[in-house]
Amino acid sequence: MGIQVRKRLVEQAVSDSDVFKDESTLFPDFVPGELPHREREMMRLAKNFRSILKRDRPRSVHVAVIGDPGVGKTALVKRTMEDLVEVGRDRNVKLDFVYYNCHSMRTKASILRHVLTEKFGVQSRGFGEEEILEMIVKRCEKEDLRLVIGIDEANMLRAEDILSIIHANEVFGSGQSRISTVIISRTAEWRALLNAPLSGHILDQIDIDGYNKDELFDIFKYRAKLAFWEGVISDQILEMVAEISASTRNARHGIEIMLRAGRIADETGDREIKADFIREAKNRVYPELRPDVFYDLRSHELYASLAIARILSRPDTIETTIKDAYQEYQLVVEEMNQVARLQEKPASMATFRQYLSTLEKVGIISMAVKNLDQGRGRRAKITLYDIPAKIMRDRIEGLLKRNPNIR
Repeated sequence: MGIQVRKRLVEQAVSDSDVFKDESTLFPDFVPGELPHREREMMRLAKNFRSILKRDRPRSVHVAVIGDPGVGKTALVKRTMEDLVEVGRDRNVKLDFVYYNCHSMRTKASILRHVLTEKFGVQSRGFGEEEILEMIVKRCEKEDLRLVIGIDEANMLRAEDILSIIHANEVFGSGQSRISTVIISRTAEWRALLNAPLSGHILDQIDIDGYNKDELFDIFKYRAKLAFWEGVISDQILEMVAEISASTRNARHGIEIMLRAGRIADETGDREIKADFIREAKNRVYPELRPDVFYDLRSHELYASLAIARILSRPDTIETTIKDAYQEYQLVVEEMNQVARLQEKPASMATFRQYLSTLEKVGIISMAVKNLDQGRGRRAKITLYDIPAKIMRDRIEGLLKRNPNIR
């Protein structure tokens, strides 16, 4: 294929869409200006933070926002906190909000170092966690700043890590509480994370329910206006998406279906999303698994995921062992070295087990210890519940193909 032909194909691919007005408004990280049917929860969250907007002696606030996947927890927190920052500005109160997803920032240290460097411009190299935390508190006092830290997928941290951030005001402060937190978590993971000391510091736990069909239709109607040109997606089609998503009560489920159906229309040259496009998209969307979860993994975690997916996509293979997964992982590393001209070595078995622990925490794999036949002991088995192995393999291979040097 000649250079000019390739250039024309690329230009055609990036030219304006006949379907999408703004495709990015359907992406997982997009925070809409409006949150239909979440006004009550927004008011409740905002009211919890009244004390930090007082100009004299602000008090810290620690709130948990809990719910199942796709019910809008993250969007609720981001939208409300961004609005609170604006209210603070109007009242001449210096309030700031920083958000961290612990799938990407997996330790307390990485979060604190990022706050210190990005928010205050101070290099954290050479300082311990407690020193960094003290520096953040002192900076907040010096700049008369109220800082709210959003901690999403909080189960990736330990309860003790969250508590140390909460206790920073008491340990390093001088009578004023400058650091607040909003903890975001799925319901089951929050129960596992919560202990008595942490529970005692949570001012309010806001439990977010799933959406019903009518609420989902309103949400999809609003998103469709942002994402598509007029006439691309009809109310009848939106009703169909709402009907599909009502079984999971998961708005993200339907929004991803809309995105994929729109892309199908784009690829086929249609200027209208048809029912068959929705049906095709539905078969590629798995509401239990975040659509962007693989983008948060590091290279060798992706290799481990790919190894498991390849084994489990073999005919009649329901589960695998850590030993077999490790052997396949070593082959994946060797293959990536050849394809991407890398010079990486497979991790040790101990490190590989840590990768598996991470994959289980983010919901990609499931691990269970099972008894062997004839009383020969017990062994950990790995399987997938939320996504077919072939789909998982295709997604990871596609990601690695687009970005083989991912780290």
